[in-house]
Amino acid sequence: MKGRAGFALVVGLALAVGGGTRAMSALAAHAAHPVVHALGLGQAPDDASLARGVAALERSVEWRGTPARRYGDLALLQLELARREAANPGRFVPRINAGVAAQRAALALAPADGSGWARLVYAQKLRARERGDPAADRATSNDAGSLGALEMAFLTRDLSFSLVRFRLAAALDQWAMLRPWLRTAARAEVLELTRYGARGMDALVDLYLASPHPAVIDEELAAAPQQKADFEQRLARRPKQR
Repeated sequence: MKGRAGFALVVGLALAVGGGTRAMSALAAHAAHPVVHALGLGQAPDDASLARGVAALERSVEWRGTPARRYGDLALLQLELARREAANPGRFVPRINAGVAAQRAALALAPADGSGWARLVYAQKLRARERGDPAADRATSNDAGSLGALEMAFLTRDLSFSLVRFRLAAALDQWAMLRPWLRTAARAEVLELTRYGARGMDALVDLYLASPHPAVIDEELAAAPQQKADFEQRLARRPKQR
């Protein structure tokens, strides 16, 4: 009985300590919540708010038991700061390296997070822009690591609007490098976007006008006459960019 009681006490203490560290981690991250939320809404927090959010999340992840989502939030903020500091390599490089490291830590805990894999693709794109690549929007086309991350983003099958839009854009940018199965998966995203109604159609028009491979969109819409008609009406209302 004493042995069992001792074991139960050890387990109880371990659970209490684990719960305590998670609570401390959450408390430390609290100051970053408004900034993360604002970015999620497409808003643009000022640099000082972003820096405070990064500092809060860096304190948070020092605690054991930090969830993957918090590492992902840290990556999100670091990459946004890196994007803003692309003209200053002395600041850009440490920021983007820190963002990638945080995202990899998140994926080690939650490898099925499609948004996390997409962030790694985005980080590579930012690196290419910082290097002054004249084709920066298609800069991941020769990067095997980025292609691997894009493949993982597709394999998670997360069908949230922002991720579907990002995956299709990235796939079209890298079309020549995609393996056959990934081209098939990317083609499916065309009709997937139309299921989001007006915002999905508008996003598809944006991609069509910006993509080096608009024919892929044309080919997929050919099998869906109603969606194709809606798409063409929206496209006709846009200023010509080609």
